[in-house]
Amino acid sequence: APLFELQGTWDAQRTRLAEWLGGSGVAQQGLADMDFIFQQAGQLKSAQLEFDPTLARGLDYYTGAIFEVKAAEGTLQSSICGGGRYDDLTGIFGLQGMSGVGISFGADRIYDVLLETGKFPEDVATGTRLLFVNFGDREAAHALPLLRQVREAGIAAELYPDAAKLKKQFAYADAKGIPYVATMGSEEIAQGIVSVKDLRSGEQRAVRTDELISLVQ
Repeated sequence: APLFELQGTWDAQRTRLAEWLGGSGVAQQGLADMDFIFQQAGQLKSAQLEFDPTLARGLDYYTGAIFEVKAAEGTLQSSICGGGRYDDLTGIFGLQGMSGVGISFGADRIYDVLLETGKFPEDVATGTRLLFVNFGDREAAHALPLLRQVREAGIAAELYPDAAKLKKQFAYADAKGIPYVATMGSEEIAQGIVSVKDLRSGEQRAVRTDELISLVQ
């Protein structure tokens, strides 16, 4: 079957899929979803994504993209975790209209990879030090490269998963004990700066993007 012969980059496979499935609205939405995933992952640059149209997972409640994760190093060939998008699963438990993404981790396999590659962390007590506020897709696309730089400097950082109200995002940081919150709205992006608030002291500063790492270390 042609589907099982697809190879190459996402762009190359997308062209073929669009030719075969162009008349299906559901397929077009699926292609758009995959475009979004690859575009956002591309902002991180460190992510190595491959599209596999033959990938299948045994559970029947997935309603969108599914994924499996393999270790980039070591001899283990099987996946170490996997999951996907589901829109209706929580309805089984009485919570209607709640979508989500779930992932399960293979603890034994992850342990084996860490042991083989010598990557057990020396200190597991260090939590997230910096949270990037999420204002939407455009702003998140600007925050992701900076998030990657912060992580490469050895600083635990994360981007809030969706464009929720600011109060909710700051409450999340406070509940997790994250000391710094960075905001990059349209004004900050235009000026090439980041507004950083120290939740411990309440002090807020606007710094250049190249100054952020030294501020939060």
